[in-house]
Amino acid sequence: MVTIGDVAKQAGVSKSTVSNVFSKKRPISEDVTKRVIRVAKELNYVPNHMARSLAIKKTMIIGLKMPTVKDYELSSFETKVINGVVKKSSESGYRVLLDRIYEGDSQSNFSRDPVDGVILLNPREDDSRIAQYRDSNMPFVLIGRPDRTDMDIKCVDNNNIEMAKEVGEYLIGNGHREILFLNASYHMTVAEDRKAGLMQAYDNYNMPFDEENVVYYDQSTFSNASEYGYVSFLEKIKEKKYTAVIADSDRVALGVMRAAREMEVDIPGDVSLIALSNNETLALETTPNLTSVELFPEKLGEEAADVLINMLNNQLVPRIRTIPASLVIRDSCQDMKHQEV
Repeated sequence: MVTIGDVAKQAGVSKSTVSNVFSKKRPISEDVTKRVIRVAKELNYVPNHMARSLAIKKTMIIGLKMPTVKDYELSSFETKVINGVVKKSSESGYRVLLDRIYEGDSQSNFSRDPVDGVILLNPREDDSRIAQYRDSNMPFVLIGRPDRTDMDIKCVDNNNIEMAKEVGEYLIGNGHREILFLNASYHMTVAEDRKAGLMQAYDNYNMPFDEENVVYYDQSTFSNASEYGYVSFLEKIKEKKYTAVIADSDRVALGVMRAAREMEVDIPGDVSLIALSNNETLALETTPNLTSVELFPEKLGEEAADVLINMLNNQLVPRIRTIPASLVIRDSCQDMKHQEV
């Protein structure tokens, strides 16, 4: 069996250099890296991850915990977050263990996987996972804001309050008053922040905010996000003449667009539509092209992995890293001020 020593000897370097080439723990010159990899391929050498883990007393694995429901398809946002986590982890010599946590399954909610640290997605109010990982002394980072009672937790998040305020002010500034907000799940902290931001927008225009205009995504009721958007729009548009809809995601927006077509409601002529996520491919394939908010999910994943890896290396890190979101104006919004009365 080929050993690390065989590779080192033939490549003319030390065993520690070979180890660093594969672990990426320390920078190695491009020429040496290429030579070591070439020799390793010639000798059919495969790094022994288990042996290295035992030697350094680390698994070199990061756990990524994603709360979900049965038969749930990952969104483009979540896929990009995963890509960001994997990219940054790989650069630092870590592998990623993805664990889909099913709602209501307390056993999978906290599993003692062989990992050095954990990244948690979609934090909730009174999130039991936080107490469990804190009690276990397992290093962890949130993507999203923790509950107000856990504000010492390290996290990476968008500026959701500011972002929702900007979206609200954009619509109100264009003459919209009755805005339907199809929000995320009620118990998620992001839902609280985005509603707070929209309320600030109304307050800045000295306008009353109607709580009845906010709907929350119940995953136990709807089979997917698109159905949530579809059914909610059909029901709410009968109650009030809304001129704009803010959808929690592009999938929710797709459901709204389907319902609007069936009801012969024109977008943006009758109802403007904004999605609080930006799948650019999808947005440009819809008619009209969907105005949306870029959340930079891959950057969120990269930053979360970077924070966790720094924690594992006993480096000081800020309590929160904020990734600013960006409103992307396309064709699905109407300026009501310029409509003829």
